[in-house]
Amino acid sequence: MKPRFRTLQPDEQPLCLQLWTRVFSPGEDYFVRYFEDPLWKPDYTRVCELDGQLVAAVQIVRRPVRLNGQRVWMAGIANVATLPDYRGRGFASHLMHEAHEVIDSEEFLFGLLFTGIHDFYTRLGWETLPLPLPLSAPQPMPLSDEWRFRTAEPADLPQVQRWHEHAYAHHPFTVIRDEAYWRVWLRWDDESWRRSFYIAECAGEPLGYLAIETHYRRADDGTRQVEAISLTEIGMDSWEREIVAAMVSFVNNMAQQAGAESIRWFISLPEVERFLKPLLPSLHFVVQPHPMVRVGRRERLWEAFELLNGGAPLAALEPLQTAQLLRLLFGLYSESDISDLSDLPDMSNLPKLLKKRYPPRPALFLPADSF
Repeated sequence: MKPRFRTLQPDEQPLCLQLWTRVFSPGEDYFVRYFEDPLWKPDYTRVCELDGQLVAAVQIVRRPVRLNGQRVWMAGIANVATLPDYRGRGFASHLMHEAHEVIDSEEFLFGLLFTGIHDFYTRLGWETLPLPLPLSAPQPMPLSDEWRFRTAEPADLPQVQRWHEHAYAHHPFTVIRDEAYWRVWLRWDDESWRRSFYIAECAGEPLGYLAIETHYRRADDGTRQVEAISLTEIGMDSWEREIVAAMVSFVNNMAQQAGAESIRWFISLPEVERFLKPLLPSLHFVVQPHPMVRVGRRERLWEAFELLNGGAPLAALEPLQTAQLLRLLFGLYSESDISDLSDLPDMSNLPKLLKKRYPPRPALFLPADSF
């Protein structure tokens, strides 16, 4: 029997969920949100049918992303899965090509995925987009008794939404979240998902929120230990130094109490310079190697550049690789010397005209928006 590559039918969603849960470790509760997403449609789930069952699948997620006051569409690739007995036959590659056709037929500006097998996706036309990640060692930090951090409650959502919008409105590359996104993708109404969010209160007044993720590892004796703590996002009505400093103190103290070796800070490079470096002497950078990007139709990139600062000469843009073009478009690079990020693609040799028209900006991709 020949494999059949096609669109998932809505009544086959339970079968697709079974496939994903057989291949990946998260349970069905993790994957069901892909189908509950209001932006999902059957064409976004490509499947391979063989021997009377679904043996492979690829998922596209649709996300609106900020670009300096503009909204552009990003296509996320997720859940690339093949049952063990059917691997090595090219099913995933075929489904990826079908996903490319779907993405290129719609108004997506670019595609994004996260992986540890770069060679596979490189052969399919994807480029690595390594991102800088600030790290520091936990340290004791004073925190006034006026400050209190409590886990978020369901009724906090409107305020958290407002804080998030205000904090990231001018951050390119961040996903634009509506209420459905918070409730469906971020599972706000589920306490087990919501408990990573904390409300920051000073003298009883709520002033902002932060989200924290704990990363574990298995010790030699088999026990689970805390390896790192991540500050995955913060929100407030404005980036006020006093509020950020209190949040930094809270995260440091939590990391120390948990015995974490390091803290990962998902904060844009300009805000790292402004807020974190003065507070954290051990701060340094590592590279997140997992993101990869693809642009199927470069003319869409030229149109996006045209929206910003009157565009740039096409001759200056054409020689750049896709990853460099997206860094430039979103301002996702730094003019400062980050010596421990030598693995990042070199942006220093960009023509001065391009760097002047598209300077570094507080671009950021938040972990909760991963897929």
